[in-house]
Amino acid sequence: MDSCPESAYCLISDGGLHFLPYREPKHSLRSPYYSFLANKTMSSLAASTTASQPNSGSDMESQSISSSISETMPDHHQLEIPSLLDTYSAHALYLPGIYVEPSDNGNHDEIKKMLAKIFPHWESESLISVKHLTGGITNMLLECTMYNKATDLHEKVLVRTYGRGTGLIIDRDREFVSHLVINSVNLAPPIHARFGNGLVYGFIEGRSLEYQELSNQVLYPLIAAKLGQWHQQVQVDAIEECLTTLRREFRGAKSETKSSDLWAVISNWIQILPEIEGIVKSCASNLDIRELKDTNASLGSILKAELDWLRSEVEHKSPFVACHCDLLSGNVIISEELSEKLEAGLSTADVEYYRTHNPISFIDYEYMIRAPRAFDISNHFMEWQGFDCDRTRIPQASKSNELLREWCASYLWLENTEKNRAPIDNLITEISLYYGLPGFYWGIWSGIQSGISLIDFDYSWYAGERIQEYWDWKRTFKKAPEERS
Repeated sequence: MDSCPESAYCLISDGGLHFLPYREPKHSLRSPYYSFLANKTMSSLAASTTASQPNSGSDMESQSISSSISETMPDHHQLEIPSLLDTYSAHALYLPGIYVEPSDNGNHDEIKKMLAKIFPHWESESLISVKHLTGGITNMLLECTMYNKATDLHEKVLVRTYGRGTGLIIDRDREFVSHLVINSVNLAPPIHARFGNGLVYGFIEGRSLEYQELSNQVLYPLIAAKLGQWHQQVQVDAIEECLTTLRREFRGAKSETKSSDLWAVISNWIQILPEIEGIVKSCASNLDIRELKDTNASLGSILKAELDWLRSEVEHKSPFVACHCDLLSGNVIISEELSEKLEAGLSTADVEYYRTHNPISFIDYEYMIRAPRAFDISNHFMEWQGFDCDRTRIPQASKSNELLREWCASYLWLENTEKNRAPIDNLITEISLYYGLPGFYWGIWSGIQSGISLIDFDYSWYAGERIQEYWDWKRTFKKAPEERS
Protein backbone atom coordinates (compact mmCIF):
# COMPACT_ATOMS: atom_id res chain seq x y z
CA MET A 1 0.00 0.00 0.00
CA ASP A 2 1.04 3.60 -0.46
CA SER A 3 2.69 5.34 2.45
CA CYS A 4 -0.03 6.32 4.92
CA PRO A 5 -0.43 9.85 6.32
CA GLU A 6 0.92 10.78 9.73
CA SER A 7 -2.38 9.82 11.37
CA ALA A 8 -3.69 6.37 10.51
CA TYR A 9 -5.78 3.40 11.46
CA CYS A 10 -3.49 0.63 12.70
CA LEU A 11 -5.29 -2.59 11.80
CA ILE A 12 -4.58 -6.17 12.90
CA SER A 13 -5.80 -8.39 10.08
CA ASP A 14 -4.88 -12.01 9.40
CA GLY A 15 -2.25 -11.74 12.11
CA GLY A 16 -0.41 -8.81 10.51
CA LEU A 17 -0.33 -5.06 11.07
CA HIS A 18 -1.68 -2.82 8.29
CA PHE A 19 -2.33 0.90 7.93
CA LEU A 20 -5.28 2.75 6.45
CA PRO A 21 -5.35 6.53 6.02
CA TYR A 22 -7.30 8.47 8.63
CA ARG A 23 -9.28 11.63 7.95
CA GLU A 24 -11.19 13.84 10.33
CA PRO A 25 -14.71 12.45 11.02
CA LYS A 26 -16.41 15.48 9.42
CA HIS A 27 -14.06 15.61 6.44
CA SER A 28 -15.92 15.51 3.13
CA LEU A 29 -13.41 13.05 1.69
CA ARG A 30 -13.27 10.65 4.61
CA SER A 31 -12.56 7.07 3.66
CA PRO A 32 -15.40 4.63 2.84
CA TYR A 33 -14.08 2.18 5.46
CA TYR A 34 -14.43 4.88 8.13
CA SER A 35 -17.97 3.84 9.08
CA PHE A 36 -16.94 0.19 9.31
CA LEU A 37 -14.13 0.92 11.76
CA ALA A 38 -16.16 3.51 13.65
CA ASN A 39 -18.94 0.96 14.13
CA LYS A 40 -16.39 -1.53 15.42
CA THR A 41 -15.26 1.03 17.98
CA MET A 42 -18.85 1.77 19.04
CA SER A 43 -19.73 -1.91 19.39
CA SER A 44 -16.67 -2.51 21.54
CA LEU A 45 -17.83 0.27 23.85
CA ALA A 46 -21.38 -1.04 24.06
CA ALA A 47 -20.39 -4.67 24.58
CA SER A 48 -18.76 -6.21 27.62
CA THR A 49 -15.28 -4.76 28.12
CA THR A 50 -13.86 -8.15 29.03
CA ALA A 51 -13.27 -8.58 25.27
CA SER A 52 -14.88 -12.02 25.24
CA GLN A 53 -16.70 -11.35 21.99
CA PRO A 54 -15.05 -12.12 18.64
CA ASN A 55 -13.55 -9.10 16.88
CA SER A 56 -13.51 -10.29 13.31
CA GLY A 57 -15.63 -8.50 10.70
CA SER A 58 -18.70 -10.28 9.37
CA ASP A 59 -19.13 -11.15 5.71
CA MET A 60 -22.17 -8.88 5.53
CA GLU A 61 -20.25 -5.88 6.87
CA SER A 62 -17.36 -6.45 4.47
CA GLN A 63 -19.65 -6.89 1.48
CA SER A 64 -21.63 -3.75 2.33
CA ILE A 65 -18.57 -1.55 2.01
CA SER A 66 -16.91 -3.32 -0.92
CA SER A 67 -18.93 -1.46 -3.54
CA SER A 68 -18.31 1.97 -2.02
CA ILE A 69 -14.60 1.22 -1.81
CA SER A 70 -14.42 0.16 -5.43
CA GLU A 71 -16.09 3.39 -6.46
CA THR A 72 -13.79 5.73 -4.57
CA MET A 73 -10.43 4.03 -4.06
CA PRO A 74 -7.55 3.47 -6.54
CA ASP A 75 -7.46 0.14 -8.35
CA HIS A 76 -4.70 -1.38 -6.21
CA HIS A 77 -6.85 -0.80 -3.09
CA GLN A 78 -10.06 -2.28 -4.44
CA LEU A 79 -9.26 -5.88 -3.54
CA GLU A 80 -6.88 -5.27 -0.65
CA ILE A 81 -9.02 -3.23 1.72
CA PRO A 82 -12.12 -5.48 1.69
CA SER A 83 -9.81 -8.42 2.31
CA LEU A 84 -8.21 -6.67 5.28
CA LEU A 85 -11.59 -5.82 6.76
CA ASP A 86 -12.88 -9.34 6.19
CA THR A 87 -10.11 -10.75 8.42
CA TYR A 88 -10.17 -7.81 10.86
CA SER A 89 -9.46 -8.60 14.53
CA ALA A 90 -8.43 -5.29 16.17
CA HIS A 91 -7.60 -1.69 15.37
CA ALA A 92 -6.67 1.62 16.92
CA LEU A 93 -6.20 5.15 15.70
CA TYR A 94 -2.67 6.50 15.75
CA LEU A 95 -2.70 10.27 16.23
CA PRO A 96 0.95 11.21 16.82
CA GLY A 97 0.30 14.93 16.48
CA ILE A 98 -1.86 15.15 19.63
CA TYR A 99 -0.13 15.77 22.96
CA VAL A 100 -1.92 16.16 26.30
CA GLU A 101 0.32 17.45 29.04
CA PRO A 102 -0.27 15.92 32.49
CA SER A 103 -1.55 18.48 34.94
CA ASP A 104 -3.43 18.76 38.20
CA ASN A 105 -6.63 19.81 36.42
CA GLY A 106 -6.30 17.02 33.85
CA ASN A 107 -6.47 19.24 30.75
CA HIS A 108 -10.07 18.13 30.37
CA ASP A 109 -10.87 20.34 27.38
CA GLU A 110 -7.99 18.86 25.39
CA ILE A 111 -9.07 15.35 26.36
CA LYS A 112 -12.66 15.96 25.25
CA LYS A 113 -11.57 17.35 21.88
CA MET A 114 -9.41 14.31 21.30
CA LEU A 115 -12.20 11.89 22.24
CA ALA A 116 -14.52 13.62 19.78
CA LYS A 117 -12.00 12.80 17.03
CA ILE A 118 -11.76 9.16 18.08
CA PHE A 119 -15.45 8.44 18.66
CA PRO A 120 -17.70 10.01 16.01
CA HIS A 121 -20.81 9.68 18.20
CA TRP A 122 -19.13 11.61 21.05
CA GLU A 123 -19.54 14.85 19.14
CA SER A 124 -21.03 16.82 22.03
CA GLU A 125 -18.02 17.55 24.21
CA SER A 126 -20.27 19.05 26.88
CA LEU A 127 -21.75 15.60 27.55
CA ILE A 128 -18.37 13.99 28.25
CA SER A 129 -17.45 13.74 31.92
CA VAL A 130 -13.87 13.26 33.07
CA LYS A 131 -12.83 11.74 36.38
CA HIS A 132 -9.25 11.97 37.60
CA LEU A 133 -8.11 8.55 38.84
CA THR A 134 -4.40 9.21 39.32
CA GLY A 135 -1.92 11.74 38.14
CA GLY A 136 -0.43 15.19 38.33
CA ILE A 137 2.74 16.51 36.76
CA THR A 138 4.30 13.03 36.33
CA ASN A 139 1.44 11.01 34.82
CA MET A 140 -2.30 11.02 34.42
CA LEU A 141 -5.04 8.38 34.30
CA LEU A 142 -8.56 9.58 33.51
CA GLU A 143 -11.89 7.79 33.39
CA CYS A 144 -13.96 9.40 30.63
CA THR A 145 -17.69 8.77 30.32
CA MET A 146 -20.41 9.77 27.90
CA TYR A 147 -24.10 8.92 28.14
CA ASN A 148 -25.25 7.50 24.81
CA LYS A 149 -28.99 8.21 24.48
CA ALA A 150 -29.32 5.86 21.50
CA THR A 151 -28.18 2.83 23.52
CA ASP A 152 -29.10 4.12 27.00
CA LEU A 153 -25.57 3.23 28.12
CA HIS A 154 -22.82 5.11 29.85
CA GLU A 155 -19.79 4.50 27.66
CA LYS A 156 -16.44 4.58 29.47
CA VAL A 157 -12.85 4.66 28.35
CA LEU A 158 -9.54 5.27 30.08
CA VAL A 159 -7.05 7.89 28.96
CA ARG A 160 -3.48 7.56 30.17
CA THR A 161 -0.57 9.88 29.54
CA TYR A 162 2.99 8.62 29.85
CA GLY A 163 4.87 9.41 33.04
CA ARG A 164 7.90 11.67 33.26
CA GLY A 165 11.08 10.02 31.98
CA THR A 166 9.46 6.63 31.42
CA GLY A 167 10.63 6.55 27.82
CA LEU A 168 14.05 5.63 29.23
CA ILE A 169 12.80 2.28 30.43
CA ILE A 170 9.59 1.58 28.48
CA ASP A 171 9.29 0.96 24.75
CA ARG A 172 6.01 2.72 23.91
CA ASP A 173 5.84 1.32 20.37
CA ARG A 174 6.05 -2.19 21.80
CA GLU A 175 3.41 -1.44 24.44
CA PHE A 176 1.00 -0.19 21.77
CA VAL A 177 1.51 -3.13 19.41
CA SER A 178 1.35 -5.64 22.27
CA HIS A 179 -2.00 -4.26 23.38
CA LEU A 180 -3.34 -4.52 19.83
CA VAL A 181 -2.20 -8.12 19.45
CA ILE A 182 -3.56 -9.16 22.85
CA ASN A 183 -6.91 -7.57 22.04
CA SER A 184 -6.97 -9.39 18.71
CA VAL A 185 -7.10 -12.72 20.59
CA ASN A 186 -9.69 -11.40 23.07
CA LEU A 187 -7.39 -11.30 26.11
CA ALA A 188 -7.37 -7.53 26.59
CA PRO A 189 -9.87 -4.67 26.38
CA PRO A 190 -9.89 -2.75 23.09
CA ILE A 191 -7.27 -0.09 22.52
CA HIS A 192 -9.02 2.77 20.78
CA ALA A 193 -6.17 5.17 20.09
CA ARG A 194 -2.59 6.07 20.65
CA PHE A 195 -1.78 9.76 20.73
CA GLY A 196 1.54 11.55 21.00
CA ASN A 197 2.09 10.85 24.68
CA GLY A 198 -0.53 8.35 25.76
CA LEU A 199 -3.27 5.82 25.09
CA VAL A 200 -7.06 5.57 25.03
CA TYR A 201 -8.32 2.09 25.86
CA GLY A 202 -11.27 0.10 27.12
CA PHE A 203 -12.54 0.28 30.67
CA ILE A 204 -12.89 -3.03 32.52
CA GLU A 205 -15.63 -3.07 35.12
CA GLY A 206 -14.39 -4.55 38.37
CA ARG A 207 -11.52 -3.88 40.74
CA SER A 208 -7.84 -4.61 41.08
CA LEU A 209 -6.62 -7.02 43.74
CA GLU A 210 -4.75 -6.26 46.93
CA TYR A 211 -1.44 -8.08 47.20
CA GLN A 212 -2.76 -10.24 50.06
CA GLU A 213 -5.41 -11.62 47.70
CA LEU A 214 -2.91 -13.09 45.23
CA SER A 215 -2.66 -16.17 47.46
CA ASN A 216 -6.44 -16.51 47.90
CA GLN A 217 -7.28 -20.17 47.31
CA VAL A 218 -10.16 -19.26 45.00
CA LEU A 219 -8.27 -16.63 43.03
CA TYR A 220 -4.80 -18.04 42.50
CA PRO A 221 -5.93 -20.98 40.32
CA LEU A 222 -7.87 -18.54 38.13
CA ILE A 223 -4.85 -16.22 37.82
CA ALA A 224 -2.63 -19.19 36.96
CA ALA A 225 -5.05 -20.48 34.31
CA LYS A 226 -5.35 -17.02 32.75
CA LEU A 227 -1.58 -16.61 32.58
CA GLY A 228 -1.26 -20.06 31.01
CA GLN A 229 -3.82 -19.00 28.41
CA TRP A 230 -1.85 -15.81 27.75
CA HIS A 231 1.40 -17.65 27.20
CA GLN A 232 -0.31 -20.10 24.84
CA GLN A 233 -2.39 -17.68 22.77
CA VAL A 234 -0.42 -14.43 22.56
CA GLN A 235 2.13 -15.11 19.85
CA VAL A 236 5.43 -13.42 20.61
CA ASP A 237 6.52 -13.62 16.97
CA ALA A 238 3.35 -11.79 15.91
CA ILE A 239 4.19 -8.93 18.26
CA GLU A 240 7.75 -8.71 16.94
CA GLU A 241 6.59 -8.74 13.31
CA CYS A 242 3.94 -6.08 13.93
CA LEU A 243 6.44 -3.95 15.83
CA THR A 244 8.88 -4.09 12.93
CA THR A 245 6.08 -3.07 10.56
CA LEU A 246 5.06 -0.13 12.76
CA ARG A 247 8.59 1.21 13.05
CA ARG A 248 9.24 0.86 9.35
CA GLU A 249 6.03 2.78 8.57
CA PHE A 250 6.35 5.60 11.10
CA ARG A 251 10.03 5.73 12.01
CA GLY A 252 11.65 4.84 8.67
CA ALA A 253 15.38 5.40 8.50
CA LYS A 254 15.27 7.08 11.91
CA SER A 255 14.04 3.90 13.62
CA GLU A 256 16.02 3.15 16.76
CA THR A 257 17.23 -0.32 17.67
CA LYS A 258 15.12 -1.38 20.62
CA SER A 259 15.44 -4.26 23.07
CA SER A 260 13.96 -7.45 21.66
CA ASP A 261 13.99 -9.63 24.77
CA LEU A 262 14.27 -9.55 28.55
CA TRP A 263 18.06 -9.92 28.63
CA ALA A 264 18.55 -6.96 26.30
CA VAL A 265 16.18 -4.83 28.39
CA ILE A 266 18.12 -5.52 31.59
CA SER A 267 21.44 -4.90 29.83
CA ASN A 268 20.19 -1.51 28.61
CA TRP A 269 18.89 -0.60 32.06
CA ILE A 270 22.27 -1.36 33.63
CA GLN A 271 23.88 1.13 31.27
CA ILE A 272 21.72 4.01 32.53
CA LEU A 273 21.63 3.01 36.22
CA PRO A 274 23.22 5.59 38.56
CA GLU A 275 25.26 4.59 41.62
CA ILE A 276 22.29 3.97 43.92
CA GLU A 277 23.16 3.66 47.60
CA GLY A 278 20.78 0.78 48.31
CA ILE A 279 22.14 -1.37 45.47
CA VAL A 280 25.78 -0.45 46.15
CA LYS A 281 25.46 -1.55 49.79
CA SER A 282 23.77 -4.83 48.84
CA CYS A 283 26.46 -5.63 46.26
CA ALA A 284 29.24 -4.81 48.76
CA SER A 285 27.76 -7.08 51.44
CA ASN A 286 27.66 -10.01 49.02
CA LEU A 287 31.21 -9.77 47.71
CA ASP A 288 31.86 -13.44 48.46
CA ILE A 289 29.37 -14.67 45.84
CA ARG A 290 29.84 -11.92 43.28
CA GLU A 291 31.25 -12.79 39.89
CA LEU A 292 33.36 -9.61 39.95
CA LYS A 293 35.49 -9.57 43.13
CA ASP A 294 37.18 -6.22 42.49
CA THR A 295 36.18 -3.96 45.40
CA ASN A 296 36.77 -0.89 43.21
CA ALA A 297 34.53 -2.07 40.38
CA SER A 298 31.70 0.20 39.29
CA LEU A 299 28.12 -0.78 40.03
CA GLY A 300 27.44 -1.19 36.32
CA SER A 301 30.39 -3.59 35.93
CA ILE A 302 29.26 -5.67 38.90
CA LEU A 303 25.72 -6.03 37.63
CA LYS A 304 26.84 -6.70 34.05
CA ALA A 305 28.97 -9.60 35.30
CA GLU A 306 26.01 -10.97 37.25
CA LEU A 307 23.76 -10.70 34.22
CA ASP A 308 26.28 -12.60 32.10
CA TRP A 309 26.44 -15.32 34.77
CA LEU A 310 22.67 -15.53 34.99
CA ARG A 311 22.31 -15.93 31.25
CA SER A 312 24.91 -18.69 31.18
CA GLU A 313 23.04 -20.57 33.91
CA VAL A 314 19.34 -20.23 33.05
CA GLU A 315 18.76 -18.55 29.67
CA HIS A 316 17.77 -21.73 27.82
CA LYS A 317 15.98 -23.45 30.71
CA SER A 318 12.51 -22.01 29.99
CA PRO A 319 10.65 -21.38 26.70
CA PHE A 320 10.37 -17.79 25.50
CA VAL A 321 6.83 -16.42 25.28
CA ALA A 322 5.10 -13.03 25.26
CA CYS A 323 5.46 -12.14 28.95
CA HIS A 324 3.46 -9.51 30.81
CA CYS A 325 6.42 -8.93 33.19
CA ASP A 326 4.44 -6.85 35.70
CA LEU A 327 1.75 -9.05 37.24
CA LEU A 328 1.51 -7.31 40.58
CA SER A 329 -1.85 -7.21 42.33
CA GLY A 330 -2.83 -3.84 40.84
CA ASN A 331 -2.67 -5.27 37.32
CA VAL A 332 -4.99 -8.19 38.08
CA ILE A 333 -8.69 -7.30 37.75
CA ILE A 334 -11.65 -9.33 38.99
CA SER A 335 -15.28 -8.80 38.08
CA GLU A 336 -17.64 -7.00 40.44
CA GLU A 337 -19.71 -10.17 40.70
CA LEU A 338 -16.75 -12.26 41.86
CA SER A 339 -15.66 -9.53 44.25
CA GLU A 340 -19.08 -9.56 45.90
CA LYS A 341 -19.14 -13.36 46.11
CA LEU A 342 -15.69 -13.46 47.66
CA GLU A 343 -16.97 -11.24 50.43
CA ALA A 344 -20.16 -13.24 50.92
CA GLY A 345 -18.56 -16.66 50.43
CA LEU A 346 -18.51 -18.82 47.30
CA SER A 347 -20.41 -22.05 46.94
CA THR A 348 -18.90 -25.16 45.34
CA ALA A 349 -21.05 -24.44 42.28
CA ASP A 350 -19.63 -20.91 42.09
CA VAL A 351 -16.07 -22.21 42.15
CA GLU A 352 -16.80 -24.69 39.37
CA TYR A 353 -18.51 -22.00 37.31
CA TYR A 354 -15.55 -19.62 37.50
CA ARG A 355 -13.15 -22.38 36.47
CA THR A 356 -14.91 -22.51 33.10
CA HIS A 357 -15.85 -18.79 32.96
CA ASN A 358 -12.63 -17.19 34.15
CA PRO A 359 -13.37 -13.59 35.27
CA ILE A 360 -9.71 -12.57 35.63
CA SER A 361 -8.26 -9.86 33.39
CA PHE A 362 -4.71 -8.51 33.18
CA ILE A 363 -4.11 -4.84 32.45
CA ASP A 364 -1.15 -2.50 31.71
CA TYR A 365 1.24 -3.91 29.12
CA GLU A 366 4.09 -1.39 29.49
CA TYR A 367 6.74 -4.00 30.27
CA MET A 368 5.64 -6.76 27.90
CA ILE A 369 8.60 -8.37 26.19
CA ARG A 370 9.82 -11.67 24.81
CA ALA A 371 11.01 -13.51 27.92
CA PRO A 372 11.16 -16.95 29.55
CA ARG A 373 7.76 -17.99 30.85
CA ALA A 374 9.35 -18.94 34.17
CA PHE A 375 10.35 -15.31 34.64
CA ASP A 376 6.73 -14.16 34.25
CA ILE A 377 5.57 -16.79 36.76
CA SER A 378 8.38 -16.14 39.23
CA ASN A 379 7.88 -12.39 38.97
CA HIS A 380 4.20 -12.85 39.83
CA PHE A 381 5.10 -14.90 42.90
CA MET A 382 7.54 -12.22 44.05
CA GLU A 383 4.64 -9.75 43.95
CA TRP A 384 2.92 -11.75 46.68
CA GLN A 385 5.20 -9.94 49.15
CA GLY A 386 3.79 -6.46 48.37
CA PHE A 387 5.80 -3.24 48.42
CA ASP A 388 6.73 -3.82 52.08
CA CYS A 389 8.85 -6.76 50.89
CA ASP A 390 7.42 -9.31 53.31
CA ARG A 391 9.17 -12.30 51.78
CA THR A 392 7.43 -14.75 54.09
CA ARG A 393 4.42 -14.44 51.77
CA ILE A 394 6.32 -15.72 48.71
CA PRO A 395 5.51 -19.40 48.01
CA GLN A 396 8.50 -21.71 48.33
CA ALA A 397 9.66 -23.00 44.96
CA SER A 398 9.56 -26.63 46.03
CA LYS A 399 7.99 -29.74 44.55
CA SER A 400 6.60 -30.53 48.00
CA ASN A 401 4.74 -27.22 48.20
CA GLU A 402 1.14 -28.22 47.53
CA LEU A 403 0.02 -24.65 46.86
CA LEU A 404 2.64 -24.31 44.14
CA ARG A 405 1.63 -27.67 42.68
CA GLU A 406 -1.98 -26.52 42.47
CA TRP A 407 -0.92 -23.24 40.90
CA CYS A 408 1.23 -24.96 38.28
CA ALA A 409 -1.50 -27.51 37.50
CA SER A 410 -3.92 -24.64 36.82
CA TYR A 411 -1.35 -22.86 34.68
CA LEU A 412 -0.87 -26.03 32.60
CA TRP A 413 -4.65 -26.65 32.50
CA LEU A 414 -4.15 -30.03 34.18
CA GLU A 415 -5.50 -31.75 37.26
CA ASN A 416 -3.06 -31.95 40.16
CA THR A 417 -2.89 -35.74 40.13
CA GLU A 418 -0.21 -38.41 40.18
CA LYS A 419 -0.76 -38.90 36.46
CA ASN A 420 0.38 -35.34 35.84
CA ARG A 421 3.24 -35.32 38.35
CA ALA A 422 6.01 -35.10 35.74
CA PRO A 423 4.89 -31.91 33.90
CA ILE A 424 4.09 -30.19 37.21
CA ASP A 425 7.47 -31.18 38.67
CA ASN A 426 9.24 -29.94 35.56
CA LEU A 427 7.51 -26.57 35.69
CA ILE A 428 8.37 -26.12 39.38
CA THR A 429 12.03 -26.86 38.62
CA GLU A 430 11.88 -24.35 35.76
CA ILE A 431 10.37 -21.70 38.02
CA SER A 432 12.92 -22.25 40.79
CA LEU A 433 15.74 -21.40 38.36
CA TYR A 434 14.22 -17.94 37.83
CA TYR A 435 13.36 -17.04 41.42
CA GLY A 436 16.30 -14.63 41.63
CA LEU A 437 15.79 -12.75 38.38
CA PRO A 438 12.73 -10.65 39.39
CA GLY A 439 14.65 -9.08 42.28
CA PHE A 440 17.56 -8.33 39.96
CA TYR A 441 15.20 -6.84 37.36
CA TRP A 442 13.13 -4.65 39.68
CA GLY A 443 16.13 -3.66 41.77
CA ILE A 444 17.74 -2.09 38.71
CA TRP A 445 14.41 -0.58 37.64
CA SER A 446 13.97 1.00 41.09
CA GLY A 447 17.44 2.45 40.96
CA ILE A 448 16.62 4.20 37.69
CA GLN A 449 13.28 5.40 39.08
CA SER A 450 15.05 6.97 42.06
CA GLY A 451 16.60 9.45 39.65
CA ILE A 452 13.56 10.28 37.49
CA SER A 453 10.38 9.72 39.48
CA LEU A 454 8.62 12.41 41.50
CA ILE A 455 6.50 9.85 43.35
CA ASP A 456 6.95 9.97 47.13
CA PHE A 457 8.56 6.54 47.54
CA ASP A 458 11.99 5.42 48.78
CA TYR A 459 13.20 3.85 45.56
CA SER A 460 16.78 3.52 46.81
CA TRP A 461 15.66 1.40 49.77
CA TYR A 462 13.36 -0.67 47.55
CA ALA A 463 16.14 -1.21 45.03
CA GLY A 464 18.41 -2.57 47.75
CA GLU A 465 15.68 -4.88 49.07
CA ARG A 466 14.94 -6.30 45.63
CA ILE A 467 18.61 -6.79 44.67
CA GLN A 468 19.13 -8.62 47.97
CA GLU A 469 16.49 -11.12 46.84
CA TYR A 470 18.80 -11.97 43.97
CA TRP A 471 21.83 -12.51 46.18
CA ASP A 472 19.87 -14.70 48.60
CA TRP A 473 18.58 -16.80 45.71
CA LYS A 474 22.10 -17.12 44.28
CA ARG A 475 23.41 -18.52 47.56
CA THR A 476 20.73 -21.20 47.48
CA PHE A 477 21.22 -21.86 43.77
CA LYS A 478 24.93 -22.52 44.19
CA LYS A 479 24.22 -25.33 46.65
CA ALA A 480 23.94 -28.90 45.43
CA PRO A 481 20.99 -29.34 43.00
CA GLU A 482 19.19 -31.72 45.35
CA GLU A 483 19.06 -28.99 48.00
CA ARG A 484 17.21 -26.57 45.67
CA SER A 485 14.01 -28.59 45.69
